[in-house]
Parts: sequence; C-alpha cells; structure tokens
Amino acid sequence: MESILSSPVKPNDWLANSLMNLLVDYYPEVQFRPYGSGATRENILPALKELQLGYLCIYAKGHSGYTTFSSALRTEHRMLGQDMPAFFREVTREANTKLVLYYSGQLDGIAGMRHPEWRMLGLDGKPLQYFSDFQHFVSYANCPLSEYFDEWVAVHLREMIGRYDPDGIWVDGDWAGPCYCPRCQERFRQETGWHEPWGDVQQRRDFLTRYAQVWNKITHEWRTRFSTYVKSLKPDCVYSAGNVSPRREYLAPFDWRSGDFFSPGFFFLHDMSRMMRWYSTLGVPYDAYVCDTSFTHARKNVQSRSKTLSRMMQESAVVASNGGAVGYWTYPMPNGAFVPSRMDKACTVRQFLREREDVFLHTRSVGWTAILCCDTAAPIFGSSNIAGAAKALMALHRSPNVVDETGISADMPYDLVVLPEQPMLAVETVAKLEEWVSRGGRLLTSGVSIGSAELRRLIGVRKVRQAAVREGHVLPRSSKDPTGVHSAWDELSLDGAEELYPLYLSWDQFNPEIRQLPENWPMHGVLDEEKPELAGFPAAILCRIGKGMVVHIATDIFSQYANLGDPQMLWWLREIVDILQPNPLFRTSTWSWVDISLRQKGNALLVHLVNCNPGRDVARLNTNDLWVDEIPPVGPIKVWIRSVDKPAGVVAEPGGVLVDSKWEDGVLEVVLPCLEIHSCLVISGWTRPKELA
Repeated sequence: MESILSSPVKPNDWLANSLMNLLVDYYPEVQFRPYGSGATRENILPALKELQLGYLCIYAKGHSGYTTFSSALRTEHRMLGQDMPAFFREVTREANTKLVLYYSGQLDGIAGMRHPEWRMLGLDGKPLQYFSDFQHFVSYANCPLSEYFDEWVAVHLREMIGRYDPDGIWVDGDWAGPCYCPRCQERFRQETGWHEPWGDVQQRRDFLTRYAQVWNKITHEWRTRFSTYVKSLKPDCVYSAGNVSPRREYLAPFDWRSGDFFSPGFFFLHDMSRMMRWYSTLGVPYDAYVCDTSFTHARKNVQSRSKTLSRMMQESAVVASNGGAVGYWTYPMPNGAFVPSRMDKACTVRQFLREREDVFLHTRSVGWTAILCCDTAAPIFGSSNIAGAAKALMALHRSPNVVDETGISADMPYDLVVLPEQPMLAVETVAKLEEWVSRGGRLLTSGVSIGSAELRRLIGVRKVRQAAVREGHVLPRSSKDPTGVHSAWDELSLDGAEELYPLYLSWDQFNPEIRQLPENWPMHGVLDEEKPELAGFPAAILCRIGKGMVVHIATDIFSQYANLGDPQMLWWLREIVDILQPNPLFRTSTWSWVDISLRQKGNALLVHLVNCNPGRDVARLNTNDLWVDEIPPVGPIKVWIRSVDKPAGVVAEPGGVLVDSKWEDGVLEVVLPCLEIHSCLVISGWTRPKELA
C-alpha cells in the first residue's frame, strides 16, 4: 500500500499534511454570560491530544466586534472569563497542534457603531447590517476603502500576532457587500470611466455586472492587504478567508482555501462536493468545515441538536474523497467547555479518516470532465447554473472539476467540458475551446452562453430569437416520460449545426387565459403526448468540429436542475452526455446519489465512492423534520474503467481488501460488494487511454 500510494511531501507543509482540523464556534457576541470560564486544561487538553489535529481554530473576534482578549481598542467581551488565545496557545503547543485564530474581517459591529463613516452602504444609501436576528448587537459591514483597516484591524492584528504567536489567521465576513458609499462610487468611476450622475449610472443595463467586477477587485485588494500585513508581522503565519470567490485571479493572498457555508443546514452534500472539486484545481491546500450541530439561519424556531455519527462521517467523506481536509466544526458549552459527547463523536470521525489517510491525503484529480465558470461577475461560488451543472454531472458519475477560464487550454486533458448558461465568454476562451474540440474534445453548452457571437459561429448558429416560447418539452429516446422545462427557450436558426432533439410545445402555450391558473396547477404545462405539437425549432443541436463535437441546449437547463432536481431533466441530460461520451472513461451501475470522485496518487487510480443517501424520506414539505438518520448500506456496485494495459492490482480501502475484477479489451470491471459510507477502489498500474491523456 505504501509503495503504491507514496508521493513526495514537504516535511514542513503542515497544511497539506492535515487531514482533520477543528473549529470551535464560540460566539463572543453573547454578552450576558461569562465567556470562556469553563475552558480548562482538564476539559480541553485530553480531546486535543486524542484528535491529533492539524490545527485548532478559535475565535479572536466575532462579527459583533467583541474580542476574546483585552485590546487597546476596548473591544473585549464584557464578561471575559480568561484570555482565550493565551489559554489555547498553551494547550495547543502541549498537544502538538497548530493554533489558528478566527477573525471577522469586514464585519465589525463595534467599529461601525463608533465610526459610522466606515460603514458600507447599500444601493438605498442605508448602512449594511448582518445577523439582525440577534437582538443584543448590530453587525455592521465596514468599507474596505475606509480607514477601518489602518485604524482598527491593524491594531487587532498586532495584538493577536505579537501576544499569541498564532500559526494562522482564518478570516470570516469578507463576503459582505457590495458597498456603494462615496468612496466605492468614486473607485467605480475610475475603473469604468462612467462619469454621468449616479442615478443615471444605475440605469445602465450592465451596471450591476460591472459593479460586481469592480467590487471583486476591491475586496481582492483588501484580502491582499490583510495577508501582506499578517506576513509582515509573522512571515510563517498562514492566511485564508472563508466563503469568498475561488476564481484564480483572486488566489494570490491565500495559503489555503476554506469555507464554512456547506454544512449547517440539512442537505448540502452536493454543494460540499462541488466546492471541493473547485478548490482542488487551485494548487493550494483546502478544507471545508462540516458542522456536528444541525442548525440553519432560515429556521429561527428550531433549537440546534447534534447530528448523528453517520451523518458526520458522510459529510467528512465527501470532503476528504475530493482531496480536502475535514474542518470539524463544533459548538462548546455556553461557558466554553468542550461537550464530551461531541468530542467523542469527533474522535470517532478522526479514526474513520485515519483509517483512510493513504487514499485521502495528497491526491489529485484525474481531470476527466470540467464545468467552466467564465462569468467574472458571478456570485461567490458561481450562480445556480454552475451548481446545477455540478449536481447533474455528479449524479451522472462524471466526476467533474470546476474551473474558470484560466483552466482552459487547447491541450487540456478533459474529455468533456460543460459551459452552463454563461453570460460572459471571452473571444480567446472560445478560440481555445475550438482548438480543443477540433482535437477531439466534447463541449456541452446551454442557455445564454449562445449570446457569444464567437460561440454561435463555432457551433453553426446563424441567429437567435431569445425566449421564443416560455416553456417546452423534449421526448427522450430511452424514456417514456417527456422532459418538460418551464423556462424560456431560444429559437435557433442553424447554419451548419444539426437538430439533435426537436422542441415540443405545452398544451396551453398560446392560451392567454392560462394566466388565471397558478403555476402549480396539476394540468398546467403538460405536453399532448398523443399529438405533440412541434415548436418549429430545436431543443438541442449538435455540431461536429474536427475530431470533436459540440451540443447546445436552448434553455437554462442547469439553473432549472439546480432548483428542481427533476429526474426527467436528468434522464435527458444522461442521454446527451452519453452521445458526447459514447465510450466513457468510467461508468457504473450504482445510484445517482453515490458521489464518485476519480483521483490519482503515485501510479494508482483512486475511485472514491461515498454513500450520500439520507436514510429516510426527506419530502416533508413545510416541516422542520429533515434530520438524517441511519445511512443504509448499498451494493453490490459494479464499475467499469478504461485502462490501456491490465492494472497490476485492485483492492478496496480501508483494509486492502481484494475485490472481484477482470480486465478485457481495455476495460477493467470491478465489483464492490457493499458500500456503507465510504470505500475507495485502489487500482495500481492504471494506464489512461491516449485520447484522454
């Protein structure tokens, strides 16, 4: 096992060597009870020693602006029981664990209260506030172009690093905004050259898009400034900011990428997987915080409760099988003491990860399929188009990466690239895609991506009539159920492309009185299956270019799938992807909710399988009864992997268990008898087909 999976690792690269970290989410916002009085060596140290973490992250400053240490700015918690960074600096050193301090960046209620001139302003001119559900404090967002950094943040950083010698700083709250204060308006005018009155500027059709681009640049400069200042105080102190854009143009300040938006709610496994697949392409270590406590900001009336052990192992497996470290996120007692039952659970998850360490650490993506996000004004993690494409391709077991345009080249190894409803597409990006397709690549585009004149030329579309009909239907070739998409469909005039699927109209498409029915009326938006009415233009087209091909779907199929998860949509997408990849690198007989991640390490191909079944009925509309119970094992699962040569061996991890396999005509067939939560097929001596190299 060690010889198969060995890989060179820098001895001091502790971030990359960390498989599990711990975030203790202990809000300093609550001012009416002692803070930290229950955190003792007897309560904390045994858990840290048993967990053997990469790092422990504890609060230095929360979104309210209150700090867990005394500050010259007089921001300390009003009932501070002890100097928390000092205490945890001592116990982490004794436990041989790195210490990372949590710091709220642009969010700071105290700073905004004392300095109203620093506050971010919304389009309505009012200060931006967050976490308004807390009645005892206000969390103001503060403008990165104000004096907030020099006069406030820098003071805290000097105190934190000078006193406590932290190994890292993890910044939250840098996702606030955008800000429309006079400072930011002036910066926007400098960047765009738009000098007309502000009211007229806002009326421009592309105002919000251009403002998002400028705001991304402003916040990138803020993070660069933050990281640079940290390094000036302590060069080896690592930096990350959570839940901010993963686009490569904003990568420079980061020592590792991280986020905590994934896990507090109920069913976000596909979001975890999507973001790990994006972080995986950035070339730096990355982790995701998975929370052992079920809570959600949207359900104010539900008290938090611990998640099941099965769920925590399930979430952890999704992160780790996609190359990320698990940031185990826990809540202490109100006095700061670790909760014994939660620490027991954390230790069990740590053992679960330790048993799989060889197949989790230091792996890289095979790079078989990719989803392209080239919208420079996209929200933090891409829009629903990216989420829907990832959700669909994962359900189809295509193990996608997510990349921006910097990951596109004429010689990239991907066999399939999906361009899901991208409103921005640079000329040079289309040129690279065209050369890649001509060499044998397969491109799937949809919706507003067709707005690119270069893309229209590439795929043989002469002109587009946008939103020609408001909904349409497709008759898949391998299913009796029609696929209906309640969204605008474009009429495409073809000039070299061929119709792949015709579009059919809904029964009441041109009935003006249909407005009197709500959208959820059961007979609303159905196809006349006995006499389907053609729309007169295609639902999807195909164009062959050199050795490759392009398919375009004439609606926002991926955004719709993100919101609905409609199995009819997935069935049709499966047909299209099979047309594009008739002889795929990998296929399997298993269910759509088994997350497949194809990774490599040394000379081995790793096929990670994670059972993402929630273990119960989740269709309980309008209730809070959505907990994950036991996760039932599934199997047997059969997989087929193309390999030029016969592999040297196949085992299932953990345990190095021999599994049934056979290789014939360039295809390896493997049977996994049972999948509980996670298994990994380790295929040593795998040789990738040349057309996918």
